[in-house]
Amino acid sequence: MIQRCRTLLILLMIWAIAAPPADALFNMNQGKDLVFVNATYSIGFDSNVFTRKAGRESFTQSASASVDYTRQAGLIAIAASASVSVGSFASIRSQDFTDPALSISFRKRYGRTTGSLSINARHDSSPDPDAGERTKSWNYGTALSARYPVNDRYYLTNDFGFSGKYYTNKSLFSDLDSYSDAIFVNYIYSSKLDLNGGYSIRLSNTSRHTNAIDHNFSIGASGGILPKLSGTVRFGYQIRDSSSRIGGNETFKSFSAGTSLKWLYSRKLSIRGDINDDFSTSSTDISTDRLSIGLHTSTPLTKKLIGNFGVTYSSTDFLGIAGDGRHDDMWMFDASVGLALTTHIRTNLSYAYMINMSNRSAYDFERQTLTLTIAASY
Repeated sequence: MIQRCRTLLILLMIWAIAAPPADALFNMNQGKDLVFVNATYSIGFDSNVFTRKAGRESFTQSASASVDYTRQAGLIAIAASASVSVGSFASIRSQDFTDPALSISFRKRYGRTTGSLSINARHDSSPDPDAGERTKSWNYGTALSARYPVNDRYYLTNDFGFSGKYYTNKSLFSDLDSYSDAIFVNYIYSSKLDLNGGYSIRLSNTSRHTNAIDHNFSIGASGGILPKLSGTVRFGYQIRDSSSRIGGNETFKSFSAGTSLKWLYSRKLSIRGDINDDFSTSSTDISTDRLSIGLHTSTPLTKKLIGNFGVTYSSTDFLGIAGDGRHDDMWMFDASVGLALTTHIRTNLSYAYMINMSNRSAYDFERQTLTLTIAASY
């Protein structure tokens, strides 16, 4: 694994020196077909690789490479991507990973009805704080979106999606399939702001025969909310009907949120705020209600140096009999400094501190990560 990281690093250095200075590595068909290539190499330290109370630390290495293709010609625009990431843990070699990913999307840009279709597949290796373990899984997804104008002011949108998550360690984790559909009525309030309201339904089932149906009624807005403030605001009310071997038939109710706003405070300072609240099913087959609130800032420190700082809070209720009354509060503080070495080469030094406080002491933990990354894009 270390040899693979070193090989990708050497290729990255050769490529950084030899690659031509162009917006895209390959520019074909008068700019209608573009190919971009990206690569990164990172070294760092992780104080709690498994995100558990009795944490294990390790120095880390990782590298990634990707090829992206876009075609902007004709009625249908196409975007495709292929990538691979490899990583190693000096002290925990059993957690070394190789994660490939593929995606393709089609977007109809003209005509009365417009929309997009995307398909993706990837392998993911990451820590799961809910379980206090690292997971390895294959993830598949499909999303179909359509927009249909009714008149000059109103239009309808429909979003259908499928996602599947299949774990390697099936004795500990539960596979999950989800199907969702959402229909919204949208009103063009102004040239910069759209209002919307609608209903979404999500059906999910796990390999341990836990089934859930989520109903969500919400209203929102997207675009320019206020001067210098733009993004998406959505709030609603949701109901989950769940059936499982442990809890039987259970019903849960909660408010929902899906909000992401960006405030351009000045030409040098931007602030992004996020609020999300939704039902989900954990990797250990438990219904959860998770509220997440984040605040992040980005500002140039010099002409080539950019600083990013943020804080995120999440509150998770593990629901029903299977949840056993567990509640977690998690705080994460992150900071990074990015330096543009050239037009195509940049470096980034990032630090993150995470603390999870649970009413089940077995799930209390702290985690710190420090990572230095060099990246190239052509």
